[in-house]
Amino acid sequence: MKRDITVIGGGTAGLIAGITLIRTCPDVNVTVIRSTAMGTIMVGEGTFADTPNYLHGVLGIPKEDFYREVNPVWKLGVRFLWGPRPYFDYPFNEQFDNQILPTAQKPWGYYHLDDYTGPMVAGAAPGGAPARSVGYHIENQPFVAYLERHFAGLGGQLVDAKVVTADIGERGVESVLLESGERHTADFFVDASGFRAELINQGLGEQFVSMRDHLFCDRAVVGGWARNGEPVKPYTTMDTMDAGWCWRIDHEHTINRGYVFSSAYLSDDQAAEELVRKNPKIDPSAVRVVPFAARRIRRPWVKNVAAIGNACGFVEPLEATNIQVICMHAQRLAKALAAGGLTDVTLAEEYNRSVNTQWEDIRDFLALHYKFNTRLQTPFWEMAVRDTPLGGLEEYVAQYQEHGPALLTGPDGKPSSMFGYDGHLAVLLGLRAPWRDGGIR
Repeated sequence: MKRDITVIGGGTAGLIAGITLIRTCPDVNVTVIRSTAMGTIMVGEGTFADTPNYLHGVLGIPKEDFYREVNPVWKLGVRFLWGPRPYFDYPFNEQFDNQILPTAQKPWGYYHLDDYTGPMVAGAAPGGAPARSVGYHIENQPFVAYLERHFAGLGGQLVDAKVVTADIGERGVESVLLESGERHTADFFVDASGFRAELINQGLGEQFVSMRDHLFCDRAVVGGWARNGEPVKPYTTMDTMDAGWCWRIDHEHTINRGYVFSSAYLSDDQAAEELVRKNPKIDPSAVRVVPFAARRIRRPWVKNVAAIGNACGFVEPLEATNIQVICMHAQRLAKALAAGGLTDVTLAEEYNRSVNTQWEDIRDFLALHYKFNTRLQTPFWEMAVRDTPLGGLEEYVAQYQEHGPALLTGPDGKPSSMFGYDGHLAVLLGLRAPWRDGGIR
């Protein structure tokens, strides 16, 4: 007998979760309830290096069809306009960097993503990806539309409706009430309702744990412009700004910019003025402000509800972890449900531990970017360099500062981190973080 799983929310998180469940759990019926009236977020997105492997492997999305319909741009890494260097690059592939060992011509932390000059748009590149590990730059609207079609093609059921409230009982969520008056029941629910967290927080009362003690930004002002002859950059650019940082994501026909900032140091109007002043192609009347909170839900899986995406947690997209985290959480959840059923307490506890550990790992890695960015001496950055804690990375960074760069450092080097040893060193070397009796040319 098949079990019924319902996903509340049809954005990137809900659809990736729904497709993963269908592909991983053969004995489930999966329904996604989403409201088309709510629309989709109109921003560009960058992915992590492993995300395409998940999309085309676990989710079974054909590459050629995806390239034709979604039109992604290759992403070979991230360029940081941070620290004392003019910039440093954080590439996804060894062939684009020499980040560990210096040479006579190349210093510690040397990166050269500009050495790649091939076709940037995936659909226009003959022979496939230009490197072993690539990410994507994706426009959200065609991406979500493609995921919907793929989900429906696999036999998933899409319901266009708005959830009004949830009926709570002993086993968790008994049913959800739709705006039409219909009640929808299921054996298990996935809360992908975004920041509203309609089931996990509003329904079951599970509380959020703030990460504002490590990550101080809480708003973003977003804009962009139509491309007019500028070359397509195969990397995400991160600029240091007066009270935070600004992303640049290149698409074939548009360029997307977003200023992530702290409202304790800058008003919305001041942030919009700085964004437009430094990016004069942006139409000032078209910018919009997106508030957010750096946080994670205390327990992502409670009774018969598991949270995915922003309902589970959110950190600023400094390393484009959002979609990759959704993929990893969706796969963990689907494997747990396939292995032990829908109400296995032990599996739920282990799932919660692993998800929370990952949030802390990402939090600490992002904090590393703030702790050593001495590029600007504004009040925000003086505070960030002085007050940012490093959490689980404190001992690792202390070893670096004492002994210098080391690729393999033992358990304190966070071997289970999704960023790896080389990812941490890429940031420390790129920011020219000093060590005793040493230096960086």
